[in-house]
Amino acid sequence: MIGSILGGAFRLLRQHPLSVLVWSILYLLGIFAIGLVRIAIAPAASDGLAAMLLPALLTQALTIALVAVLITAATRATLHPYKRGACYLRLGANELRVFLLLAMLTVATAVAMFLLTLANGFLLGLLGWLVPSESVRQSLATALLLAELVMLLFVQTRLSIALPLTYLYEATTVDEAWAQSRGHFWSIFGAFAVLALLLLGGLVVLLALFFLPALSLLMQSGLNAAAIAQTLLMIVIAAKNMPAVAQLVLIAALLILMALSFVLTTATLASAARMMLGLRDGQIEDLRRR
Repeated sequence: MIGSILGGAFRLLRQHPLSVLVWSILYLLGIFAIGLVRIAIAPAASDGLAAMLLPALLTQALTIALVAVLITAATRATLHPYKRGACYLRLGANELRVFLLLAMLTVATAVAMFLLTLANGFLLGLLGWLVPSESVRQSLATALLLAELVMLLFVQTRLSIALPLTYLYEATTVDEAWAQSRGHFWSIFGAFAVLALLLLGGLVVLLALFFLPALSLLMQSGLNAAAIAQTLLMIVIAAKNMPAVAQLVLIAALLILMALSFVLTTATLASAARMMLGLRDGQIEDLRRR
C-alpha cells in the first residue's frame, strides 16, 4: 500500500506539471510576501505584548489561508482531475473548510504543546525529587520524552488525512480521519517516511554538488555532534565565498525542493485518503455529508 500511496502522489507531478509549477511559485511568493507583511507591521519592542501578538496572528492567518488554497487545489487535482480550471485553484467553500480545519488544528496543537510543557515540568520535577540517581533520572526523562514524541507522531499520522477528507466530505472533519485511518497507521507513516527519505536524498545530492569537500570530511570523521557542527560551519563559509551566480542557483534549487516537498506531501495525503476509502474519481457525491 505504501507504493500505491506514493504512486498516486508522484502521478500528480507527471500528469499536471504546469499546475505543480504554478502551486510552487505561488507558495514561495506567498511565503515571501507574508514575511514582508510581518516585517512591515512589526511593532516596536516597547509597544507591549498585545501589539506584538496581533501581527503574529495576522501573518499566521495569512499563511494558513495560502496553504489552505494550495492544499485544496492539489487535493482536487489528485482526487478529481476532471474538475479542471486555472490549475485547479479556486476560492470557495472547500477552501474555507480547509482553512477552518487548519486553524483549528493549529490552535489545538499550540494548546497541546503548552499543556505538555507544563506536564513535563511537573513530571521532571517529580523525578528529581523521587529518584536520587542522576543517571537514572536522565534515562527516565529521555524515555518520557521519547514516549511523548511517539504519541504525537501516532496522533499526527492518524489525523493526517483529515485535510483531504474535509474536501471529500465537504464538511470539516477530524473524527472521520481517526476512524478511517484505523489499522493503516504503518501504511501512512511508511509513505511519509519514504517520501522524507527521498526528499532528504535530494537535499544531500544538492549539497554534494556544491559542498562535496565538507560532506566528504563529515563522512571521514563520522556522524557526531561536533563533526556535524563543523561541517555546517564549513558549508556556511563556503556558501559566502561562492560566486553570486552559484549562490543564486543554490538558493533557487533549495526553494524548488522546499516547494516540491509541500506539493508532494499534500498529494501523498490525498492519495492516502483515496486508498483508505477505496475511491475512484468522481465519487464525491457518495461521500458528501448532508
